[in-house]
Amino acid sequence: MSERRPQIGMIVACSENRVIGREGGLPWHLPDDLRHFMRTTLGCPVIMGRKTFASLNGPLPRRINIVVSRTMKRHEDGVIVVGSLDEGLAYAGTLVEGTDSPIWIAGGGEIYRLGMSRADLIVRTLVHEVLDGDVVFPEIDPSAWELRETEFHGEDDRHPYSFSIEWWDRAAGDPTEQD
Repeated sequence: MSERRPQIGMIVACSENRVIGREGGLPWHLPDDLRHFMRTTLGCPVIMGRKTFASLNGPLPRRINIVVSRTMKRHEDGVIVVGSLDEGLAYAGTLVEGTDSPIWIAGGGEIYRLGMSRADLIVRTLVHEVLDGDVVFPEIDPSAWELRETEFHGEDDRHPYSFSIEWWDRAAGDPTEQD
């Protein structure tokens, strides 16, 4: 009987030119995307880098916050600090063992880059605009990933940009796929 590895997903919002951040924050405010992020990650371990954590107003509620940092020492309620993405994935794996709950990687740029070869799923909100920023999401290699589903959301009085929520699955036979 083989142990089933937990699903690892990356959840991100980026512009058409892959920008995910500017000066420590998001370069947009899209309430429906924030609601999507909350619904998708609720009750799951969420792994993020120190800068991403610092951009929040405290820990994400009703989730296990795992922060990857070599310098952050403090542990707050609901926050676990680990020294590497691999350590964070191993810890999160013990939390979801025997369940169908995924582990979510939620940024920033370096954590996404490291997570790209480990993830089974990418849930990307693609903001239909080219924006300036200082942090980008890695390119999604079409030979390694297959777009399964897209949900379009138009611009409106609460959303200054239209966006699409995309569900990408790792392609069968991708050489970077982990067992």
